[in-house]
Amino acid sequence: MIRKRKTFKISMFTVVLQLFCIAMVAQNSTAKDKIDSTQNESIAIKTNPKRYHELEVALQKAKQTENTSEVANAYLDHSEFFLKYSDILCTKYSDSIILLTKDLKNNEKFPAEGYNQKGRYYYRIGKYKLALDNFTTGLDRAKENTALHQTINLNIGLIKNTIQRHQESKKIFKKYLYFLESSGEKDSNHRYNRGLFALSHAFTYTGELDSATYYIEKGIKNTIATNDKVGYDYFVLNSGINSYFKKDYNVAYDSLIRAKELFENDESQIISLAFAHLFLGKTNKALKKSSINHFIKVDSILEVTKDVMPELLDAYDYIKDYYAAKGDNVNLPHYQAQEIKFRKISQHNYEDLVKDIVTNYDNKILEKERDRIIREIKDQDNIIIIILLSLLLAFAGAIYYFFRKQVIHKKRFHKLLEEQQKKKELATEKKSVVPVTENNIKELSEDLVNDILTKLEKFEATNKFVKKKYTLPQLAKELNTNGTYLSKVINETKKVNFSNYLNQLRIEYAIEQITNNSIFREYTIKAIAEECGFKTQQSFSAAFYKKTGIKPSFFIRQLKNKG
Repeated sequence: MIRKRKTFKISMFTVVLQLFCIAMVAQNSTAKDKIDSTQNESIAIKTNPKRYHELEVALQKAKQTENTSEVANAYLDHSEFFLKYSDILCTKYSDSIILLTKDLKNNEKFPAEGYNQKGRYYYRIGKYKLALDNFTTGLDRAKENTALHQTINLNIGLIKNTIQRHQESKKIFKKYLYFLESSGEKDSNHRYNRGLFALSHAFTYTGELDSATYYIEKGIKNTIATNDKVGYDYFVLNSGINSYFKKDYNVAYDSLIRAKELFENDESQIISLAFAHLFLGKTNKALKKSSINHFIKVDSILEVTKDVMPELLDAYDYIKDYYAAKGDNVNLPHYQAQEIKFRKISQHNYEDLVKDIVTNYDNKILEKERDRIIREIKDQDNIIIIILLSLLLAFAGAIYYFFRKQVIHKKRFHKLLEEQQKKKELATEKKSVVPVTENNIKELSEDLVNDILTKLEKFEATNKFVKKKYTLPQLAKELNTNGTYLSKVINETKKVNFSNYLNQLRIEYAIEQITNNSIFREYTIKAIAEECGFKTQQSFSAAFYKKTGIKPSFFIRQLKNKG
């Protein structure tokens, strides 16, 4: 919405929406002659010669250092000084920055700041096409994810506002605010206030009036807290416009009258004043009050500025209706001619600007997005290749592990069969499978130990352990011995506790039955577990694996394959 034009007096840093930009620039001594030729007529120098002299002293000191960045910063100060007065010398110093720093690589400020400053100057005087050309060039030269890059993007968003592409500009303004909030630059140079205003303005014109109100209120508080008078004035104006769209006409009138008073004595704010009059006229019309003078004031401002923003042309509809209703055949043709004249100017400027926005900015953004997607696809392709290779290696490892495990398990299977065969042979020869060669239990006599072992051998031969749920006291009583003695003998001679002793007997029984009884092999694992005295299939499988190193299912399968 709000924007600046060429002014002829002192203006403050933040003139309209374009003043959201940050100033930075410099110049090269090769342009010195051209600069000198315009200094005698410079409004800025005549208005503030003391400040100009200070800048010149600083520039000469910078040149003595022969440091490119210091000289460029000194030129940037000059450029900003002249920009405040909308003085053409702003562009001369900006050109000098560009010439001086054109070969710098990966510098966060230069030469992009030179193009940014030129864009700000042309934006301020209403030459939006030239402003856009410089902003887009500056954007190309600025490092991404820096304050300057975001600021130039913001400035382009302001130009999008002038051609009423508010949905697009809203996205830019949101991104700008997020950058300031996340980078810790929220309060620097009132940038945050400019971003809040830009976003509140965009929300107003996209019809999201409650969101606009939120950012207006936030902006007013922040401008007061940061002593930002210019920013405060803009929020007052936008508050009035937003209230008008909300049809809260009395509130709108109060804000718009206040905005008019804030802007009417400052020629640098003349476009903002035009908007205050336009919406005062609309508000008075809604309140059934006299409104014609406000619309005529818009016409008089356009006559001075020739900066014809499309929305300001709305004034002529009200003016024509007013004079047509009065039958005024003198004023009606005059304002009809005025509308035709300014509409042609607006169409010429803004239709070309729309084309330039698409060609110079939107297409470049699309190209960058396309290149980013291509890079991501390539990166993803590399990642996919790595993943596939990893999966292939993992699959190969899994296959190796599987076959290695099969080999080991088959060895254990054959070992089990060999052990079963030896047991058969021993049983045929009637040799004891549990001979006692030495008594290591000092507190028990050898006779007592041998007696208990003999009873255990008989117990094991009966296979009672698979039928009855024995406890240590129960078995001791059955064997007619002491439970403590029985436990010590089992621990010492079997090298396991009582519970594991019973499990071993049951597993040995299971192995024998599976090996020698083909019907037993047809049972389910759960049925085999129950048949061997285990409470659950899981406890049986765990005990079987602990004893043999293979699972019962594998053992059964190998026996079936073998048979």
